[in-house]
Amino acid sequence: MAAPTLLLLAACQSEPEVGTTLYPTNADSYEPVAYIDNHAYLPKNMQSNMFIQKGNSPELDTEGCELKFKVHLTAVSDKDLTFNVKLDNSKIPATYAESHEVANADAFKIENGTVTVKAGKMESEEAFDIVLDEASKTLQDLAEDKKLMAAFTLESPTDVKLSDKYNTYCWEVNKEIFWINPKGTSEGLQQIDVNTYDVNCGGYGNIGTVLSNGKEDDHFEYYVSEHPAGFMKIDLRQPTDVRAIQFTPTSLISGRDVLSKFFMKEIIIYGSTVDKDIYRVTADDVVRLGVATCPKMPESPNDKWDVVFYSSQKVRHIWVRIVSGFSSNSAYLSELKLYK
Repeated sequence: MAAPTLLLLAACQSEPEVGTTLYPTNADSYEPVAYIDNHAYLPKNMQSNMFIQKGNSPELDTEGCELKFKVHLTAVSDKDLTFNVKLDNSKIPATYAESHEVANADAFKIENGTVTVKAGKMESEEAFDIVLDEASKTLQDLAEDKKLMAAFTLESPTDVKLSDKYNTYCWEVNKEIFWINPKGTSEGLQQIDVNTYDVNCGGYGNIGTVLSNGKEDDHFEYYVSEHPAGFMKIDLRQPTDVRAIQFTPTSLISGRDVLSKFFMKEIIIYGSTVDKDIYRVTADDVVRLGVATCPKMPESPNDKWDVVFYSSQKVRHIWVRIVSGFSSNSAYLSELKLYK
C-alpha cells in the first residue's frame, strides 16, 4: 500500500488546474502562480471581434474592438507583483494554424501593457488594454473572407511562476466591408432620372410608377420579409453608378393613423450587375452591400431617409430587404429616388 500512497501525495502536490476548486484557500500552501482567466469554459481565454472597412477607402471602423484582461494569482503574495503583456504568436493553438492568418504587431495598439497585483490581492486592479489600430496596413489588406489570430501572453517577475496552461489570451479578428455611410446625405448629389429604372410597386408583382410620380399621398406597401419575393426590387436596366437611395414616407392618413409612422427601421441592401430582367434575378446573383438603420421614426414626408454609400456602386439591380419596421411589419413609401 505504500507505493500508491506516495503516488497520491505526489499528485496532490502538483499544480492544480485553473478553473477547478483544487487551488487551496490557505495562501501559505502554495507560492502564487499567475494565470489568465476569462471566466468562461468555451472559448477559454479567447475573444472574437469584427471590424469594418468603409467601402474602397483605407478607413477602418474598429469601435468596440478591444481586448481587456487581468492577471490572477492562485495565492496572495506578500509583495506587489507587476506583469507586462506581449504579443507572442508562437502561442497560437495549432488548430488555428491553417484557418487563420497570423496578425502582425502593427494590427494592435497596447493602451495599457502593465498591471500590478497588489500584496494580499488575488488579481490585478487594472486590466491589460489592447485595441485594433485603425491605421494598420495588416488590417487594411486583410481579405474579407480571412481571419486573423494573435496571442498575447504575460511577462512576469523572475520569482513568479506562470501557469503552463493558462498564460495566453488569443484574439481572433475579421473584417467586413460596409458600403453604407450611416452619416451620409444626398445633399449635393445628382438625382438619377426616374424614367431610367423600374420598381416593383405596381401590385401583384408588377412594375409601377407610384414611387416616382411625385405625389406624397400615393403609397406602396412593402413588408418585413426574409424571402426575396417580398423585397423591394429596382432594375436600372443597365449597370449604373448609384451613390444614394432616398426613401420618402407617405402623408396618407387612414382613420386616426398617420401612415408615415409605418416606415422601415432596419434594411439590408443587395446589388447586382447581372444582365437579367427584374424578376429573373435570383439570390445567387446579388451581393450584400450593407445594413442601414433609420435614425428615427418619421412624422411626415418631410422626414426623408437618405441611405448613402461610401463610394458609388455600379449596379443594375438593387434589392431592399426590410428587416424591421417602426410600428408594424410593413412600410408605406410614397417616393423612391436614386442619386449619383
